Amino acid sequence: MSESVTSCRTILTDISAYLDGELEAAACQAIEWHCQTCASCAALVSGLRETVGLCRKAGSTPLPEEVRQRARDSVRELLDRESKKTS
Repeated sequence: MSESVTSCRTILTDISAYLDGELEAAACQAIEWHCQTCASCAALVSGLRETVGLCRKAGSTPLPEEVRQRARDSVRELLDRESKKTS
């Protein structure tokens, strides 16, 4: 197996911990170096970093009350259906 394929697999294995800031500095540097030489992994890391950022941003935006109420109503309806099945 070539060194590049091995490095790419390592990137894929460690990417979540890397993006979450959970890797040690040496491992982060290895990923960053690899991304300088591998356009595919660089694009993957960049895209996932952007996606994670958007998800975090969206998670901090409160839902409108109308949407929250519809969600509560849907959950109540599902719970009512389930309780009727078991009765």
